Amino acid sequence: MNRFLSNFLAIISLLVLALSGCVSDQLPEPEVLDCNETPTSYDLNVRDIIDRSCAYSGCHLDTAPGNYTTYEGLKFVLDNGSFRQRVLVIKDDPLLGMPPNNAPAGRPRSLTTEELALLRCWVNDGYPKN
Repeated sequence: MNRFLSNFLAIISLLVLALSGCVSDQLPEPEVLDCNETPTSYDLNVRDIIDRSCAYSGCHLDTAPGNYTTYEGLKFVLDNGSFRQRVLVIKDDPLLGMPPNNAPAGRPRSLTTEELALLRCWVNDGYPKN
């Protein structure tokens, strides 16, 4: 019985030690973009995101709904809220979120955290052009 108790305590001690190591693992806090300190505009930093992620052949260039190669081409989806909805709100939906999960090779299938933060600031600021 004494040996059983010793083995049991040794196993419990090892489990406690192993599990306590997991508790101290912490992910770094994500960097939050301060919209008040980061200027955003279509010309300054949004156009590049749109060009890489949206305005290319087979998407929002010629044949698909909307031509996103210009600010004026985006204006309708900005004003009606569908840009915010599809890019920021339901971005992870594989069928409706943008960019889509079936984007061609070489095109992003999701936006980076920084790109999303810039777009969120831009939209919340009334999507300025310059």
